Amino acid sequence: MDGYAAAAQYYDLLHTERSAARTQALLAAVGADVRHGILDLGAGTGSVLAALGAQTPDVPIIAVEPSVGMRTALYARLAAAPGLRARTTVLPETAERLALGEFADLAVCLDTSPAFPPPYRPDIWERVRNALVPGGVFLLDEPHLTEPIAQEPREFGRVAVGTHTVVGSVRGESAGQRQWWEYRYTVLDGEGEVVSVEETEFYTWPVMPEELRAELADAGFVVKDDIPYDGGQIIQARR
Repeated sequence: MDGYAAAAQYYDLLHTERSAARTQALLAAVGADVRHGILDLGAGTGSVLAALGAQTPDVPIIAVEPSVGMRTALYARLAAAPGLRARTTVLPETAERLALGEFADLAVCLDTSPAFPPPYRPDIWERVRNALVPGGVFLLDEPHLTEPIAQEPREFGRVAVGTHTVVGSVRGESAGQRQWWEYRYTVLDGEGEVVSVEETEFYTWPVMPEELRAELADAGFVVKDDIPYDGGQIIQARR
């Protein structure tokens, strides 16, 4: 089952502002220094990839995305941008199967690392390090969730599309060491009546930021100062 299939069609609609703020922070920090290549681990719909690609027009990009739904949106984005498409290779595999030699001076992993089971993370970080040239930088979100919690349903986005409105909401439950999430996407008509409802569920693994930084150090990274943006922090680690 593709746990992100229902989310893919609405993702860009509901996450535009957050994605833009985070991407601007990334570009301000490292955009001018990218000369060899970019690795996007969990590329999703390609919104960050496209912005990074626009600022680094001559470098190859490898986008790793196992979700068929997300890849569908990613390929649609590439179809509309021939220049970006010509230098972007999409790998339909999971992070723990990544096997690349040195090619990139930038690797990003956004909204993805909580989906990695703890036993797999150290190996994944090592695989990312192996894909980076010496001095290459790895950027990933600082974890927001440090332990499983029960979270009442809350709305996280609402956007008008013609006469309809798309509403995104989420709820969560503790599931042992894991966090269970259910995302719901509701489409309302102009009168507020429900047109459609789609749901998707998946698990993540909460982790303390300090533990994640220690794992990166053990994998051969030097952890630098975080990159702040409106809504969070981005961990910066260099090979």
